[in-house]
Amino acid sequence: MRHLALFCALFVATPALAAPSTPLPSTQHGAVLERVVLLARHGIRSPTKPPQTLQAQTGHAWAQWPAAPGELTAHGKQALAQMVELVRQHYTQAGLLQQGNCPAPASIAIWADAKDHRTRESGSIWADQLAPACGLRARGLPDGQEDPIFAGSPAPLSTQEQSAITREFDQRARTLPPTVEASMSTLQAVLAPTACTTDTPHCLSANKARLAWKKGKPHLEGGIATGGTAAENLLLEYTQGMPAQAEPFGGHDPATLIGQVFPLHTEESWLVRRLPTLAAHKGAPMAAAVQNALDGKPVEGVPAVTGQTKLFVLAGHDTNLDALATLYGLDWSFADQPDPTAPNTTLAFELWRTAHGPYIVVRLFHQGLEALRTLAPPTPALAMQVIAAGTSLQTLQPTR
Repeated sequence: MRHLALFCALFVATPALAAPSTPLPSTQHGAVLERVVLLARHGIRSPTKPPQTLQAQTGHAWAQWPAAPGELTAHGKQALAQMVELVRQHYTQAGLLQQGNCPAPASIAIWADAKDHRTRESGSIWADQLAPACGLRARGLPDGQEDPIFAGSPAPLSTQEQSAITREFDQRARTLPPTVEASMSTLQAVLAPTACTTDTPHCLSANKARLAWKKGKPHLEGGIATGGTAAENLLLEYTQGMPAQAEPFGGHDPATLIGQVFPLHTEESWLVRRLPTLAAHKGAPMAAAVQNALDGKPVEGVPAVTGQTKLFVLAGHDTNLDALATLYGLDWSFADQPDPTAPNTTLAFELWRTAHGPYIVVRLFHQGLEALRTLAPPTPALAMQVIAAGTSLQTLQPTR
């Protein structure tokens, strides 16, 4: 349990029921924003598997994409550029960045997950849009190399950790929310309506959720896993701007359909990605990076971060958002977006200096379903929300 013990000693934040009693720093006279760490999911990508594979898994013919599996699309790059512009404007107004001037050397560091091309491209978009024409570059490990900050500790899960993960999964899988069954039924009618009577392998409800271990790592299998991935692919197709009559929308209003079936993907994350022991193993290196960067200390494995770094961007994945949310007891939802970790969603950890001492604010930037689809510029009042605050990462409290 060494990874869990490390996390518990250094990073655990127990959620509280009450909102913080100290006013948020942005409302306090003389409060200064000193440093910010951003964890950003990459932009809109194509499904990670080709349509033929998806059809074999679901029994349904899926749409063809203009990009190779798992790659950012041109539309996705535009949407991400809009998100970064929103972030740039916000932190310029907050005084962290200077309007019209290139940032001081080493004041901004962008570190992208080298394992995937989509995260490396996303990092480059962050660099181009945060400081236009200033020569800012995203950095990372050599292309294709697994980075522990994003992938988690390279040490294998111990026998004790594997046992704890299995127990946590079994406990959660015993009682599924009623929305899951309704979502599965709705999705089944869209993908393969006769499967549960004529084509059992493609019947989602006939394949119960189960935890499978592959190369020492846990994976979710069964109808919730298949349905959760299908729900995410529906959202990706819609946000990409594919026509409503295209497969696999099947004549349904796509936005309504996505809202109805997306609880499957949320449950998929809850059953595995947000298991406490797994999140501790995967998220501890990133949590340490966040903590050290906010403290103005070097970040192990990221030479781009120095004591002069004011803004540190981690270009990663939804799995990273899930891990940090679990570690810090964070939870959120959006009225205009069924996916809490949708493309471009960005989690911000802000260090403010106030008359009462240092104060941490956790903020979320996101784009709604229609904003992603139409490339409408995000409205700051709708696209930003503060979800937690405290005197340190260890004392975070929900703000609502």
